[in-house]
Amino acid sequence: MSGTRNKLRGLYEGESDRAYRFRYAILIFGIVTILFVMTGLVRATQHLVNPDIRNYADALYFTVTALTTTGFGDITLPGTTGRLISVVVMIFGVTLFLRLIQVLFRPDKLRQPCLHCGLVLHEAEAVHCKHCGEVIHIETEGLS
Repeated sequence: MSGTRNKLRGLYEGESDRAYRFRYAILIFGIVTILFVMTGLVRATQHLVNPDIRNYADALYFTVTALTTTGFGDITLPGTTGRLISVVVMIFGVTLFLRLIQVLFRPDKLRQPCLHCGLVLHEAEAVHCKHCGEVIHIETEGLS
């Protein structure tokens, strides 16, 4: 079990194209999971009390419009419970959107521990550690 965990950690923390694809796959998996969990929550709590939620597709439609904060208003969840579920779905939507923006536009960092202070993440072109100022030696594949 520990060996598998270390292999996954190495894949996630690596700098190869495979590691980047793995991180994006985890992000997409998380988004899809949250989408279907929220849809299941809406369906389970609303299908008996809300005539607009007749099937799973209606619950999925509501969830997507709430997660994307589009909110067309053609399906709303009545009552206090419905409003609270709507708020939770919208908060998750805003959070996912901000996380996606962060992943797409934040520069990638390299994992190279500073021998002086132990800081691990550094910019790809870093020469000095941002934390302590010591010279860091980022390992590269070099020129061949």
